[in-house]
Amino acid sequence: MSEKIADDEWEWYIGKLYAKLIEKVHVGNLETVVELALGYRYKIAYALKEFNFKGNLYVIDTNKEVLEYIKEMYTKFLPEANIICINKNFENCFDNIPNEFDLFLSNHSIDDMIIVEYMEKSYINNLGKDDFRDILSEAWKELGKDTNMIENITNDVYLSFKRFFDNKKIETIIMSQYKSNLYFKEEFKEMDEITENCFNKIKQLVNMDNDYINKVLEYYPFGEDDERYNGKYLLDNTQNAKNWIVGSDLC
Repeated sequence: MSEKIADDEWEWYIGKLYAKLIEKVHVGNLETVVELALGYRYKIAYALKEFNFKGNLYVIDTNKEVLEYIKEMYTKFLPEANIICINKNFENCFDNIPNEFDLFLSNHSIDDMIIVEYMEKSYINNLGKDDFRDILSEAWKELGKDTNMIENITNDVYLSFKRFFDNKKIETIIMSQYKSNLYFKEEFKEMDEITENCFNKIKQLVNMDNDYINKVLEYYPFGEDDERYNGKYLLDNTQNAKNWIVGSDLC
């Protein structure tokens, strides 16, 4: 399946979770928002649409085609917002981002940041190919065998966030890293196990009330009778505070 094909219902669903978290956690206006590592996805656009967002939205991605797609898609969702595309790695974009802003958002980006650093140019060269998921899976399996490489890469990713949070004044941070569908295949655990350890380190940089966030995530966008969104799978995964970072930085 092409990376450009998104399940719109899933985009909407995750967007509703972000909207609920923003509603219950963020205090004040939404004038400047930063989103990191979008890929060909628009969950955050669904979330910001709930607030009729009209401010400045900085979107950061290393892929020019992704940013062209996002510019077009986000403009449809947020016609009065100013979409500012930054085609750089996270660690190189700090000077392009305001020193103070309202909201930092990133959905399921830590795994991408880890594997992009490991695969280097091979990631970009294969992105969008029909067998990309197989190539990605093999890369994760290879990385899973190299403990030194895992430590070096995950530490680099962690330090990027630490430097960013140290250098910026951010009112509210909301990030997710729920388990992927690939994780639930018994033969493939490397991606989420490596990513979870890195995500938990980053989580320590943020002042977060896990009990409160779990109460906020006890929320059923499709109604309580819809088994897809009222079952153990989602309550243990997408709707569980352990897979979210929500709060303010500790710096």
